[in-house]
Amino acid sequence: MEKELADSCYLIQHPTKGTLFWDTGLSDALSGMENGMEQDGLNFSVPKTLKSQLDSIGLNFSDITYLAFSHLHLDHTGNAKYFSKSTWLVQEVDYALAFSEAATKHGYKPADYNHLKEVPVIKLKGDHDVFGDGSVVLISTPGHSVGHQSLFVDLPKTGPVVLSGDLYHYRKNRENYVIPTYNSKKETIHSFVKIDNLLTQTKAQLWIAHDKEQFDQLKHAPEFYE
Repeated sequence: MEKELADSCYLIQHPTKGTLFWDTGLSDALSGMENGMEQDGLNFSVPKTLKSQLDSIGLNFSDITYLAFSHLHLDHTGNAKYFSKSTWLVQEVDYALAFSEAATKHGYKPADYNHLKEVPVIKLKGDHDVFGDGSVVLISTPGHSVGHQSLFVDLPKTGPVVLSGDLYHYRKNRENYVIPTYNSKKETIHSFVKIDNLLTQTKAQLWIAHDKEQFDQLKHAPEFYE
């Protein structure tokens, strides 16, 4: 049975303290491939480039203050090369793995992000308040990778939202506590509970990166949430 997945990226703009880009998706280079790219039994395609979407809102990659990934699999780091002026926020354990000989065995593609060795980096050991006011917080949720992160964003009008990365692949994963393929069971269950508690405490919406049905219901650039 075929399944179609979305591949979400998000730009968060703080009113006074800069911007954060969350995940960079599949490489824009795929947009020129009529039939996409086949790999590991999957077909990857890009109908609209990340660059064109930033252009549509009048921003350049050089305008981005901070860069963070939920994790470093190739469908989340494809356009990392564009972010040479940003400060990278990454869990220390993921940084260590990313530049080790074991990186490719964990589904990482160092060619996508090797240049990030040269950018300013803040290595994290757990949750991190990006702008210092509680409006945007990186949440440590290991399981899909050793340094997997989710992102809490408290929007003035929309209210709080949690971007869960690949902690879940579909909403049914959360509803039924189904652990995605390749996840560490013990760490994933701990992260499931952590996000459940956060959602209960904050009444936040949960946006799942690869859930195509949910993705199609959300606004896309140049539209935005306030």
